[in-house]
Amino acid sequence: MSHKHKLAVIGNESSVLIFRALGTEVYPVSDARQAQEILRDLASREAEGARKIAEYAVIFVEENFYKKLPDDLLTRLAKNPLPAVVPVPSPDSKDSAFGTKRLSHIVERAVGSDILS
Repeated sequence: MSHKHKLAVIGNESSVLIFRALGTEVYPVSDARQAQEILRDLASREAEGARKIAEYAVIFVEENFYKKLPDDLLTRLAKNPLPAVVPVPSPDSKDSAFGTKRLSHIVERAVGSDILS
């Protein structure tokens, strides 16, 4: 049985709405607590009719919320192949390199080399 994984974006309403036009599920939040609750929920979902298969392949989390997620949650999620939890730049971010560094780390773990640098 084949399954098509979904993509999700968690972040401020004004910055996630553009992703809806691309067919991505969007989850607008106003604080880090909401972002954490939604991330936990999405990461625990299994594909319809398929046990042990993640519903989401990638969950993008706006940087300003990603940075406030508990380390134990990120560590637990990183141990599973799916979903990949990837920070995306926040419009008001002061650290524009954070998302790029994190993505490089994820790619390096996946392919064994930092091919983005």
